[in-house]
Amino acid sequence: MASSPEHIGASTVKGDADQLPWIVNTSSARRWPSLGFGQLWTHRELVFFFALRDLKSRYKQALLGVAWAGIQPLVGALTFTVLFNRLNDVEIDGPSYFAFALLGSGVWGYYSSTIQAGTTSLLANSELLTKVAFPRIVAPTATFVPGFIDLAVATVLALVVNVAMGGGLAPLRLLLGVPSGVVLLVMAVAGPVYLFSAAVVKYRDVSTVVGFGMQFMLFAAPIAFPPELVPGGWRTLMYVNPVSGAVGLLRWALVSTGIPTAAQLTTSLASAVVVLLIGLVHFRRREREFADII
Repeated sequence: MASSPEHIGASTVKGDADQLPWIVNTSSARRWPSLGFGQLWTHRELVFFFALRDLKSRYKQALLGVAWAGIQPLVGALTFTVLFNRLNDVEIDGPSYFAFALLGSGVWGYYSSTIQAGTTSLLANSELLTKVAFPRIVAPTATFVPGFIDLAVATVLALVVNVAMGGGLAPLRLLLGVPSGVVLLVMAVAGPVYLFSAAVVKYRDVSTVVGFGMQFMLFAAPIAFPPELVPGGWRTLMYVNPVSGAVGLLRWALVSTGIPTAAQLTTSLASAVVVLLIGLVHFRRREREFADII
């Protein structure tokens, strides 16, 4: 009895399937996941696309537009000047407290706004996470970029005010202090952003806790006051917050204040590196769950 074509086809497929090797998906045996710096570089255009989209949405339909980049640090500096310099006689070792406060306000604005935006970056892109395949780390990393406009405006304004008030303009300080201060500031932001953005996918109240934490952190770094006002032991602890080292380097370069000691800068750098590694490892371990949970 001749076999039907359907029977022959089914037998052939079954025979081919029996000859195929089994493929077993197993989890990685590595204790530490890949940090993915190469992946970020490969997808750098996507990072800047996300950043440009966020930047446009920030100033879209704003009456004053990009002018807010200068207004916000100026208002912050004016507030610090009245509360600390005028009412409490806080002095600095530089020529202008207002320039000192202006730069501190700009640094704090970048730190605070970037961490809060980075924390909710995955939630803000939830539709993309569930429908489009792309490296998840792109979304929080892109939040590092938009705040650079505000920070750049604040640094230029602080430099102009400092020079107008009699401060010196030292090219070597600018060359050394500005890049190192900005790199340390980005590292100070990156660790918490990766850590909190991964955590908030599962625990939504993390964003509320971060908002409260930012209010405390303002006084845990020398933003509105010089570090010399803090007693020795507490001053060392203050530099565990890497923002302290970053703002110290930028003020040394731009507003003619003293530079933090080598021990203080080492403390800030070590703290930033440790938190960055913790944040990256936590993010990488959790990223496969994002689309399912979000």
